[in-house]
Amino acid sequence: MKRFTDAGRLALKDGNLYAALSLALMMPDICASLEDPGQGKSQRRYVRWCKKWVEPKFTSPEDGHIFVTAEDCYQLRCSLIHSGSATIAPDKQRAISRFEFFEPAMRIHLVSVQGAVINGVPQPSFVGLQTDLFSEEMFRGAEEWDAAMIGDAAIQSEKAKLLVIRLKGTAISGIRFG
Repeated sequence: MKRFTDAGRLALKDGNLYAALSLALMMPDICASLEDPGQGKSQRRYVRWCKKWVEPKFTSPEDGHIFVTAEDCYQLRCSLIHSGSATIAPDKQRAISRFEFFEPAMRIHLVSVQGAVINGVPQPSFVGLQTDLFSEEMFRGAEEWDAAMIGDAAIQSEKAKLLVIRLKGTAISGIRFG
């Protein structure tokens, strides 16, 4: 997992917030599919994984309010990956209709706006997140999961199948590239 979380953090360091956020939202997919490989399970395993490894990171310890639910995280992943959006499909909305992401300089994180009315017009509800902090929590969740799975032979076997971007001079099956 380290190569993925390192790439995400490098994107954050370079200010490439879109790449970091996309990779952050992929982490539950990657981890959950290593736990439960196979097709047709994406939503169920993503949500299950997020409930354990992500949702607690976005839950208020004071009142138990969940700013980012596992289900909303999955819907955000779908909206971003499939259409470049942060709006949750109307038929999938629960408490919020969209996410708003902010650059680090704005220092806006874990803001929930619901029930706002401007000039008598109800406004869409949203959760505001600082992109780097949200992404970092997702990367941290993946690393915590990875550490917890170190002794699971089946998961370690699946991890061996993960994508590796080869460097110049790499040899595969006795053939040197570059």
